[in-house]
Amino acid sequence: MTNKEKFIHNMHQARTAHIRWVNAIKLLVSGIDVDEKQITLDATHSQFGLWYYNEAMLFSLGSSRLVLEEIENYLMELHDKYTKIYPIYYGSRKRNLLSELLGGRSRASAHEIELSQRFYEEIIQLSDKLKHKLRIFEAQLMSLSEEKFDELSSFTQNEELTSEAIEIETASENEGAYHYGARGR
Repeated sequence: MTNKEKFIHNMHQARTAHIRWVNAIKLLVSGIDVDEKQITLDATHSQFGLWYYNEAMLFSLGSSRLVLEEIENYLMELHDKYTKIYPIYYGSRKRNLLSELLGGRSRASAHEIELSQRFYEEIIQLSDKLKHKLRIFEAQLMSLSEEKFDELSSFTQNEELTSEAIEIETASENEGAYHYGARGR
């Protein structure tokens, strides 16, 4: 697989992860219990966000800058809408943990369900716009030469090695360290 094919494959994987994320929200809003960890709250820690900030941003200095800015705006808006749905389904569960342990279920009110469904509809519209921008970005990637991908691939490999070296160095520095808690050392 060439570097160009790898980049495009990773973009397809990110798109699939985004679709799964939206579908998990659909299930949640439909009243089906979904594990809180399946629907990442933070955009930068979602699978799509990780791809975007680690790979897609490598193309931000070229002709794809505007499309990437729009993708990022949609990504932030999507997660902003989800942060309004999240407390409806997960916030009340934590408050009513005792009632759940005793067999009762803490459910969202009819008003909260209607509100979350409106936010979900907005998520669908934003997701469609995001996927449209991804198609434009893919067309831009397809028009680039293989050499451009080779250059960027070597950059990402060096970046991975650097981050691994930092992790190893940090772990060895902290091996014998005593931590004093909130007051510091």
